[in-house]
Amino acid sequence: MRVTYLFIGIAILVLIVLLFRSENKFQFAKAGVLFVFQLTFSTVNFLIFFFITYLLMNDRKEVYLGNLFLLLAIFVILSGIFLYWGMRVAEKFIKFSVTTLTLIEYYIQWSLIYVTVYQAIFSNIARIKTITQFIKVGNFLDPNLLVVIILPSFISTWIAVILYKKHIKAI
Repeated sequence: MRVTYLFIGIAILVLIVLLFRSENKFQFAKAGVLFVFQLTFSTVNFLIFFFITYLLMNDRKEVYLGNLFLLLAIFVILSGIFLYWGMRVAEKFIKFSVTTLTLIEYYIQWSLIYVTVYQAIFSNIARIKTITQFIKVGNFLDPNLLVVIILPSFISTWIAVILYKKHIKAI
């Protein structure tokens, strides 16, 4: 049996016990579903934007890509506006509580932190085989080591605070 599956099982059991003891049992799940829907819709937006850009560049020789950083920023803003309009339409059928929206913000932030940790680990995987080897070499102040060790602790602490705030009905 893989250790990962064991810890996934333990985490699911603990979450089920914690969440089903609260008043609004499905807020985390509702926020998760809305987050996945928004993420999917936003990804589709980006694919459409890039496809339109590709068509414009292929159709005319005088159309250039330009500044990729600025183009991506424009895509992000446009996609955000489209998601906002979608939420405005959806609110006629589904009520979004402040707690649900706050949880979506947390999911986004946790995901960003986790992706940073993931990137730090796998960008260095060719140089080191394990974190313990990295520590033994004496690279204690290496930013990648700090990212791998500290940022997951931030997420854990944040989860504890969110669960406690939910317990005392602060969110």
